[in-house]
Amino acid sequence: MDNKEIVIVMGYNAGGKTTLVKEFTDQGYHRINRDELGGTIEKQAAHAEAAFGDGKDKVVLDNTYPTIESRESIIAVGKKLGVPVRCVWLQTSFEDAQLNACLRQIDQTGDIIMPDDFKGRGPNLFPPVAIFTYKNKFENKKKNQKHPGKQTPKTEHGFSEVEKRPFVRVWPSDYTNEAVILDADDTLRTSRGLYPWPVAALEVEIIAGCGDKLKADKAKGKLLLGVSNQSTHEKKETQTPIHLIDACFERTNKLLDVEIEWHYCPHYRFPVACYCRKPHSGLGARLIRKHKLDPSKCIYVGDSTSDKTFAGRCGFQFAHAEDYFK
Repeated sequence: MDNKEIVIVMGYNAGGKTTLVKEFTDQGYHRINRDELGGTIEKQAAHAEAAFGDGKDKVVLDNTYPTIESRESIIAVGKKLGVPVRCVWLQTSFEDAQLNACLRQIDQTGDIIMPDDFKGRGPNLFPPVAIFTYKNKFENKKKNQKHPGKQTPKTEHGFSEVEKRPFVRVWPSDYTNEAVILDADDTLRTSRGLYPWPVAALEVEIIAGCGDKLKADKAKGKLLLGVSNQSTHEKKETQTPIHLIDACFERTNKLLDVEIEWHYCPHYRFPVACYCRKPHSGLGARLIRKHKLDPSKCIYVGDSTSDKTFAGRCGFQFAHAEDYFK
């Protein structure tokens, strides 16, 4: 019986493909990995063909493979050699892939990577645009006329089988802590100044009722943490220095009479080149790792759609500020 087979594992950047591939290498499959070998996808297909010439009978390749065209070279190798090609499609969501990317950065470098620091980091540590690029290619946003529509892998493309694998996130057993995580502007505070957000400590004005609610949360043993976008630092109308932003948060805590550990993104909103700006999940990933949070036990309190999206990407529950503090 001929047991030869080619398997491609496809899905989002940081989707968990390396973990899944280990299942195949443990069964004796020879892995061909672009991150290690370099070159194009077509070059990897040539490596697969060469592996069979060297006596290998089972080969596994892992890559994003976002388009029908990107998979054609390996299917062609299978046809040439008479070897079935199976597609294992990892069903990681965009949200989970982004969180994975941020957690990987923290694990490998100690923190999420800032926009100017990605160069030279290697293919596994990439800026946010990489995940958006996969999404756009897979959904065929630029309307590839040769292969119109969503680029879903199918057996009619030449695969012997298309197997969908779920992505399952498992947090370490000691990730048990609960937190109330808070937005700042229009959630806890408003501004007495010229802009809707404070750019000086004396401009901070607390929204009534927030302090008492947060004191009650702290009394229940919940951590009080904050995640905020502060593009006022790079916004051309303000260019607020970091020390003034920090002073505004210190004033916020003082007026609330509670200690909130604040984390914020200082970058301007366009173009978004960082993982720390909500709704990206970078600062959520930082908090999860730092405090060993159980995201399902945490709640993010905010006032906007981006706040709700941020919570969802991190696995936090979401509450609108008006509902949480009333």
